[in-house]
Amino acid sequence: MTRPAAGARDLAALVGSETLAGRWGDAVKKAQDDRDAIAIARGQRDPRTTLDTPDLLPTADELLERVIALAPTLHGLDGALAPDALRLLDERIARATGSGGEVEARSLAMLEHQRATLRELDTRRELLVRKMEKALLALARLRYEAKRLRGR
Repeated sequence: MTRPAAGARDLAALVGSETLAGRWGDAVKKAQDDRDAIAIARGQRDPRTTLDTPDLLPTADELLERVIALAPTLHGLDGALAPDALRLLDERIARATGSGGEVEARSLAMLEHQRATLRELDTRRELLVRKMEKALLALARLRYEAKRLRGR
């Protein structure tokens, strides 16, 4: 049983309207377009001449699902990690380092903990970005293969 075309999906309901309108919205739309092109190419193949060719649609569906799952998380991390947050935190740490006292030491420890947390979030975000890029590249390759197989 095949799924309906991805165009029938309400992407805003799946990833959220803010995500769809944000930085990752184009990636989700591109993934949907690639999946739709693969479904169309699959429907245009001559079954008598393509018995030995693989069905790419299940893989395309899985990759689209991965993109749909990653987009809201990346959107949230982009909002949580302001571009200058780490730099501003480093400046606050530098100012707090010069002063002595117990209160300043606790404040410095808290700021250093925040810096470590921000760096960890940034590292996780980079990992998710790489996963998103790999899924999008794989979908683009599948689209190319689907078009190539259609001509067999």
